[in-house]
Amino acid sequence: MKAVEFLCEKAVESSWITNLTHNRPNKTVTMRLSNGRTFSIPGITRTMFERWTNSPSKGKFWHDRIKNVYRATRIK
Repeated sequence: MKAVEFLCEKAVESSWITNLTHNRPNKTVTMRLSNGRTFSIPGITRTMFERWTNSPSKGKFWHDRIKNVYRATRIK
């Protein structure tokens, strides 16, 4: 498999979230915020990741669909 099949990284337009990277085999998203903090969020499917990155507001999607459903761990 190619590396691109494992990771899907997307710079996003958001005032709060600057980058989302999905590790497909592990179903884990790494979320980087504008303040430099980085979080790991396990259990995110490819479909959920695509919905998140295609949503009009990444921050609203986080608060409505991710925050209280998945466990986010600060890694930086």
